[in-house]
Amino acid sequence: MRVVWAVAAKELVDLSRDRRALVLGFLVPVLAVPVMSLLVDASTNRRLQSPSRVAVVGSPEARELLRLGEDLVEAVAVADPKEALRTGRVAAVLEVSAEAGEVKEVVVRYRARDPDGLIAREKVAQLVARYAVPAVDRTLRAHGLDREALTPVRVREEVVPGGSGWTGRLAALLVVVWGFAGASLLAADLGAGEKERGTWDALRSAPVHRMALVGGKFVACWVAGAVLAVLSASSQLLFSGPGPVEGAQLAGLLVAGLCASAVAGSAALVVGLLSRSAREANQWAMPLYLAALATAAGSDLVGGTRAAFAVPVLNAFLLAQRALAGGPPEGTQVGSTVLSSAAVCLVLLAAAARLVDRD
Repeated sequence: MRVVWAVAAKELVDLSRDRRALVLGFLVPVLAVPVMSLLVDASTNRRLQSPSRVAVVGSPEARELLRLGEDLVEAVAVADPKEALRTGRVAAVLEVSAEAGEVKEVVVRYRARDPDGLIAREKVAQLVARYAVPAVDRTLRAHGLDREALTPVRVREEVVPGGSGWTGRLAALLVVVWGFAGASLLAADLGAGEKERGTWDALRSAPVHRMALVGGKFVACWVAGAVLAVLSASSQLLFSGPGPVEGAQLAGLLVAGLCASAVAGSAALVVGLLSRSAREANQWAMPLYLAALATAAGSDLVGGTRAAFAVPVLNAFLLAQRALAGGPPEGTQVGSTVLSSAAVCLVLLAAAARLVDRD
């Protein structure tokens, strides 16, 4: 183990002396993540708070309807509503039908995958409710009834603190993504980079066991990935989270980050030793990122099963989600995550040790 720690310390010291790598690899992601999140939130709030642009087709009674929703929708005059919707000039097209001076039907046409269209649909629903509720009240009063007669069961909402929301889900994803990014970027330099600098042969000639040599480089990648993962997720929660970050959340993030970066570092070391240049290693590392993202994206399909915590990378994502939701994960979940990640790492490190003398 002394050799492992010596190699790891050497790599980490080299990394600490590279100010450009520290700034670009650690400081920029930590600052960029909350900034990007704030920009996305600002853009979403702007869409929700500003009136949706719609084209209106139909009877003159639509004017009365639109008058009630000046804060919700903005009627735009267009020559061809269908073309305007197709090109995105308007978020939706409203086709209004009326009978006896009263609006009876509103057809909303919008693009199913357009966020502005989905927001416009919700605003039109609010607009129609504003128009319809007074008419319902008048009809009920004419029959000696009131609105409560239609709602025999009341629903009362009480909001309690807790939950992580979309911010927590994003922070859990950052644990996986940045854990892979930090570990694999350093692994490319420690493997293929050594070959480019001409120091690989000298390092291999050292009288140390190959597993110890690989283990030292792995520890350096592991630490880099875990630090970047936890810092990025913590900065996301600190600057745009729902509340103060608790110690249990940081502990859960740390375990998840260690597991994700361990798998990433060992896999990236194998890729780096198979590559002849750092550029080639980084190119081959792209499938690792995509696989990590795909695994996290599929969490909703299998996240509720116990077997999911035996799947490397997926279990790290789920563990981070559990921690950010406010409740501590079960001991079996933590154990399965750590054991499965360790097993994968040992297999990959054994393969990396065999690749040391490949050339």
